[in-house]
Amino acid sequence: MTETNVEAHKDHLRYEQDHLKWSADHMRALAILKRVEAHIFTHEAEIAAHRAEIVRHEETIEHGDAHAPTPSEGQHKKMGHTHTASGQNHDRLLSAICDLEKFL
Repeated sequence: MTETNVEAHKDHLRYEQDHLKWSADHMRALAILKRVEAHIFTHEAEIAAHRAEIVRHEETIEHGDAHAPTPSEGQHKKMGHTHTASGQNHDRLLSAICDLEKFL
């Protein structure tokens, strides 16, 4: 093997090691993004449930128990607390995701 071939061989090995590392890094990053996606879908389900709870509560305010059962004070407080906590997490998560756009 000539000296030029030895150097080329070293370069090729180094490049392949870089490619393997980058591929592993990409797979880890994609796994994280999938977990983020699942979290967003879960949050959307929670939003839908909270909207349904709000509509049910509004019905009882407007019409009493005739159309929907009145939520307990505990249920109402719990939903309010969940809403506030979710809003804080939402802002941080969306900010982090939107910050990724600068790399595209």
